[in-house]
Amino acid sequence: MNSYNSAVLEGNPHISKIHVYEKLKHRQNWFDVPSSIAKRIRLLMELRRMGFDYAIVAGSAFQPRVLNYLRSIQPRHVIGYVDTTHPNASTIDLGLPVDEACGLHEVDAVFRLLTKLDIRGVPPGLEVYSQNDKATASCSQDDQPMRVGVHISSRKPNQRWPADRFVEFIRFLRNRYGAKVFLYWSPGSESNKLHPGDDEKANEILSKISDAAVTAMPTTTLRELIDKTFQSDMFVCSDGGAMHIASALNKPILCFFGDYDADHWHPWGVPYELIQPKSRLVADISTS
Repeated sequence: MNSYNSAVLEGNPHISKIHVYEKLKHRQNWFDVPSSIAKRIRLLMELRRMGFDYAIVAGSAFQPRVLNYLRSIQPRHVIGYVDTTHPNASTIDLGLPVDEACGLHEVDAVFRLLTKLDIRGVPPGLEVYSQNDKATASCSQDDQPMRVGVHISSRKPNQRWPADRFVEFIRFLRNRYGAKVFLYWSPGSESNKLHPGDDEKANEILSKISDAAVTAMPTTTLRELIDKTFQSDMFVCSDGGAMHIASALNKPILCFFGDYDADHWHPWGVPYELIQPKSRLVADISTS
């Protein structure tokens, strides 16, 4: 996995070892690019020496770029979805036609790959693990008010709900249910072209609510998002990585969808309510 998302596997008791590489676009200093490339080459050499019997391309699409790495690692067998018209399709010797993934949820599609290992059945729920004992302990206290996580960040513009709508919604949660609200966002300025954040949006929301029961929860890393999401009883967010983290932490979810395929990407294995306007613009979702 890459260094940006490796936290989703940390602490998983079913995994023996995680091999991590760093994407070049995640480098803070471009002078370190040669070092990053050298580390990736060493990692590929290490994986090749391990002599894997099987490699699984765990996605519902044909991914030819991944096959370039697999040729370096040289596993005995490769499992994945395959487009037989592609010149590198023969790299996947235990393949399923990519058309078989159509109409399936991503989890269902990836789980179906395991039929090549004679594994069948119903896919289980998602799992991630908090490494913060205090966060885990806080969830076991039953005498607290309902704790609602509200995540305001989204990478794609058509997935973003406006700040004033979040203000109305949080006021409703406070007035109707007396809920304690955790406000999550990706920190940083929206003007940062490399890593845009939502500090301005979060500050606008917090300034208009001025309620001690609304707690600011900026999350700089994926690990921090996992540990802090653990503290919520339920989660409100747009479609994206935070939604799937909440699913893996077994949180009921209210989610907003823009132009992504809701049948393919809806929350998995938890109760959820999904809102997707006809315009496919989350900004068109009202609070009434």
